[in-house]
Amino acid sequence: MENFNELETVGKVPNRDSGSVLSHAFELYKGILLYPIVAGVIIFVIVSILFSLTGLWGIFMEMGQNSQGMGSYDTEAYEELYRGTPFLSFMGSFSLVNILVFSPLVVGTIYIAHKKNLNQHIEFSDLFIGYRQNFLNIVLYGLIFSIAVIICTNLCYVPAVFVMPFLFLGYPFLLFQNLSAIEALKKSFDVVKNNYGDILLINLLAYLCSSLGFLACCIGIIVTYMFYYSTMYSAYCAYVALPRQLEQN
Repeated sequence: MENFNELETVGKVPNRDSGSVLSHAFELYKGILLYPIVAGVIIFVIVSILFSLTGLWGIFMEMGQNSQGMGSYDTEAYEELYRGTPFLSFMGSFSLVNILVFSPLVVGTIYIAHKKNLNQHIEFSDLFIGYRQNFLNIVLYGLIFSIAVIICTNLCYVPAVFVMPFLFLGYPFLLFQNLSAIEALKKSFDVVKNNYGDILLINLLAYLCSSLGFLACCIGIIVTYMFYYSTMYSAYCAYVALPRQLEQN
């Protein structure tokens, strides 16, 4: 298990403003880009397998061909698809993958960003620290995070802008302070409520930057998506403390 102590003075700490935090996150992300890409490829492969297993990929292809032939989208067909078994099976499987696989990779990305910030040697296994340390709480927090996202998106996305910042620092708390999921949520809430305007803007800008990969035929999201979670580390450094690794048991 990794043990951390707060207030290390070797690494860089951004100022408490959105520009400084995002710049700090971008500089770190450039240096660790290979690892978020690996995480993105893992998720992409799993999602592709789920598309095939549920038959959803074939259905989308057939509907796309039909739409081209008709010259327009069949809205009723798409509404029926979203209520059908293949789509519901895919969403259930994807939610499970997101919780069990993606959440630990988020923590691994944060850990690698931290080691880069301290100029420590990075190993490939660091990406998977979330499976070795505090795994159950990371998974539980991933569940909480996913539920919040689902509720917000079902309410036309707008609430996500104002709600998701309160969960923004939970993953770093899970890693660096080895907290339970509920404790991490409470600490994240406490920090954010005292700096709500700043972290609201950081959360929004980080999300928009991470979504830029969709402009590159969607496949670019593999490269950019993890930037959102890397920004969590920079925000943690600015608004909580810069942790340092003490020892490894």
